Amino acid sequence: MVKYVIKLEINGIEFQIQTLAGSEREAKDNAWEVIRNRTSFLSIQKDQKKELYSSFSTKLAQGIKSALLF
Repeated sequence: MVKYVIKLEINGIEFQIQTLAGSEREAKDNAWEVIRNRTSFLSIQKDQKKELYSSFSTKLAQGIKSALLF
């Protein structure tokens, strides 16, 4: 086993993962496992701006639905 140091950068922030592995491929797999286990979603929100720019077909379908409801 060899100690590997894997450095990565996300949005200008540098991270370092240290792992013991038998090969570079195993070290990379270990790093991905660390990332999966220690990463969590803080929130998931719908982007309100996207609704303002809906497609023509979406607007047409909404208009037809509105007309049928009257």
